[in-house]
Amino acid sequence: MKRTNRKSRGQALVEFSLVLIPFMWMLLGVVDLGRGIYTYNGVAQAAREIARTDSVHACDSSPCSLGTSSKTVDTINTQKGLIPGLGGAGSSITFACTDVSDTVVAGACGAQNDADYYVRVTVSVPFSVLTPLLSMVAPTTMTSVSHIQLVH
Repeated sequence: MKRTNRKSRGQALVEFSLVLIPFMWMLLGVVDLGRGIYTYNGVAQAAREIARTDSVHACDSSPCSLGTSSKTVDTINTQKGLIPGLGGAGSSITFACTDVSDTVVAGACGAQNDADYYVRVTVSVPFSVLTPLLSMVAPTTMTSVSHIQLVH
């Protein structure tokens, strides 16, 4: 009786080790998915916040250019503290002055007194997954674009 019990304990250990590996892959995949969703939502929120701040406070000096006001710089620094990877190597925040059809307008957009201009903010952050199989399909950069009409 004892001999059969010992064999089944060894069998259970082998079965557990065979099931543990796929379970750990799935667990890492779920963690990577959560990290990806968190990073993407953070990048989208950062783009919205920076665009909103820059549309309201486009200029506080002359000559005026988008993204240089003190309030916008404060918002960018706040977002860099909240979003993993923002402000590091490979990340970027770009500003463009556009019209309603999303065509880039040349010149100092913040100096325009016309309400027909928009600020377009693009935020990009590098992203890498932990699970090797997901690295084949996961994006390497999370990017979000936000357009907001300038307020004067």
